[in-house]
Amino acid sequence: MNDLEVSTFQKRPCYRYIRTADKLPALGSGARVARVKLFDPCSGWTWYLAEYDPETRQAYGVVVGKETEQGYFDMGELVSHRSNGFGLPIERDLHWTPCPLSEIAGAS
Repeated sequence: MNDLEVSTFQKRPCYRYIRTADKLPALGSGARVARVKLFDPCSGWTWYLAEYDPETRQAYGVVVGKETEQGYFDMGELVSHRSNGFGLPIERDLHWTPCPLSEIAGAS
């Protein structure tokens, strides 16, 4: 994918993963509310973000994939990820309503 295609993706709302309006707390703040939901449209993997550090691009939240786990993940990896087969990027759920991480971790 060239720079023009990447910037085109970033201009679309579902590909702007983290916005200022999300007001994601800093890593280590103890926040336990998932404010952003990201998902791979070609698999069952979903990421729920509760905290974020823009300098290191590290996020904290819940990942639902083969298992459901709370932990840290690298946003750089998520941004560069492309689904096998179709090559689609991870998308943001534009209709997500924030909820406690405990509700997500307990749901699986």
